[in-house]
Amino acid sequence: MSRAITTEELARRVDDPERAPFILDVRAPDQFERWRIEGRVVPETLNVPYWRAITEDEEIKAALPTDRDVVVVCAKGDSSDLVADVIGFPNVANLAGGMDAWSRTLVPHTLFDDGRRFVVQIDRIAKACLSYAVGERGAEMAIVDPAADLGFYLRLAEEMEAPITHVFDTHLHADHVSIARRLADETGAEYHISEGDAEGASFAYTPLRDGEVFELGTLRLIVRSVATPGHTPGSTSLEVDGRFLLTGDAVFVSGIGRPDLGGQTEPWARDLFHTIHDRLARLDHDLEVAPAHYTTRAEAQEDGTIRRRLGDLLVNDPVVSMDDEDAFVDYVVRHLGEAPAVYQDIRKVNLGWKEATEEEIQELEVGRNECALAK
Repeated sequence: MSRAITTEELARRVDDPERAPFILDVRAPDQFERWRIEGRVVPETLNVPYWRAITEDEEIKAALPTDRDVVVVCAKGDSSDLVADVIGFPNVANLAGGMDAWSRTLVPHTLFDDGRRFVVQIDRIAKACLSYAVGERGAEMAIVDPAADLGFYLRLAEEMEAPITHVFDTHLHADHVSIARRLADETGAEYHISEGDAEGASFAYTPLRDGEVFELGTLRLIVRSVATPGHTPGSTSLEVDGRFLLTGDAVFVSGIGRPDLGGQTEPWARDLFHTIHDRLARLDHDLEVAPAHYTTRAEAQEDGTIRRRLGDLLVNDPVVSMDDEDAFVDYVVRHLGEAPAVYQDIRKVNLGWKEATEEEIQELEVGRNECALAK
């Protein structure tokens, strides 16, 4: 058995230009093209199918660097373990759990922490998805847009000594299966999503209303909902403590969420235009936008967080700053690209209309999110 590296360690290293390893990916080329290891650094990568890596090992050895670490990657960590063992170099390690484990890895980054109150941004690096933990130590916590790993959020609640009392979905997700309802069931928390997105759902929920206020803990950490339709009819942003605006997929730190996932492209694009100019523009421009997705880790701040001052986004982002509605809609329509067909199945799972096993969920979620407008 070869030396192993965890997905959590790899996530830290691909965010550091001085520590990023070389990647030897031994999956089939079509799997490699669907998604690969990325971070703030896009590591130098060689894709060689497993059978070639085994039968042509001397050629592969000659292609690998000797002055830095090499991480071998496959789907589940078994084939890559054998390849790493065959290569046998001391600088070569196997990615434990492979891409399956990578897809579920969550990396926390602190947005705010005064010793009692906290806002933690949680990065699902494989899919460029972001969720949030908001609360007060020793009091209570809310989780926003949870994904992938139920245990991570439960462990975080224990660490913060803050039971989870509220769970939010900012919108009906299409790129990944939400675990918000599972987390609410596990913890006894109240699950919130807007009626505009959950209409016809097969489960019970607490409708999220525009302007609704939630107080978490004795220090009154305020969470206020702001209706921001466009990506979906019920998209809702959450303003946290007058500091952050958790925008879901309405707007990102660069660009906007695509408005075509429900088949109503032009009407939803117009909704999104008015969300930007009638809703977001009236908020405090010093709020920091913290979205549910990003395009690349290169968008991250030095501290690893994904955030941008709202006023900067409104003025300087080339799409968000467009002030002509017809021109905005025309631009959106022309730059949509094709949404993955699997997104409709994921939406059905998230509405409770379709059951999916863990194995089926893994297959549905393969690949990075494509919820942003194409560049």
